[in-house]
Amino acid sequence: MDDSIVQDITPRLISDRPNTYTYTKALAENVVQQEQDKLHIGIIRPSIVGASWQEPFPGWIDNFNGPSGVFIAAGKGILRTMRANNDAVADLIPVDVVINLTLAAGWYTAMHRPKTALVYNCTTGGINPFHWGEIEHHVISSFKRNPLDQAFRRPNANITSNYLINQYWILVSHKFPAFIYDLFLRLCGQKPQMMRIFNRLHKAINLLEYFSSQDWEWSSENVNMLMNQMTPDDRKVS
Repeated sequence: MDDSIVQDITPRLISDRPNTYTYTKALAENVVQQEQDKLHIGIIRPSIVGASWQEPFPGWIDNFNGPSGVFIAAGKGILRTMRANNDAVADLIPVDVVINLTLAAGWYTAMHRPKTALVYNCTTGGINPFHWGEIEHHVISSFKRNPLDQAFRRPNANITSNYLINQYWILVSHKFPAFIYDLFLRLCGQKPQMMRIFNRLHKAINLLEYFSSQDWEWSSENVNMLMNQMTPDDRKVS
């Protein structure tokens, strides 16, 4: 299918969903649930997946997608502004927690063979709420204590819910320094790169903005029930 056709029909397809990622996940769930009479199904719905909590070691990631890449950009001094609701819950879930729940839910589904699809909300907001306003302090203070190599500038990011203020700081703290740095690289006979990096960063932030500007409440009672039904030996096996 031609790219222009895809671009034209995408808004009508996804409707009020923020992007094609959430839309295709919903489609996949719908297809799987249609087969629940034939299959024993467990569905894991993680919130925003971030770096690991404990396994294989604290802070482990294998890519810079999602919030981890944004945090690294702040630590490098590249990111200086981001639009988010400071009072909204930042429902970040460590990747090892998602994996452990997936293993546990897979074991439970295979052992108990539920007749209807079981859905598990793998979230932290209802258990240990953490707000976007707190992230600004913890991320910046962490990178100041443990600076990253080859940083562009000293870490100093600001989170604001005001669109105009955010656009102002994007111009002053992102685009203008990137333009000056790329000009310097050109004068030195090197290939410009900072504007390209900032454009990629802005795309990542725009994808995250929908989730960082709103609040949701997710029930995870069935996750607690699942863990309570597992014996210590079951946990070792799963």
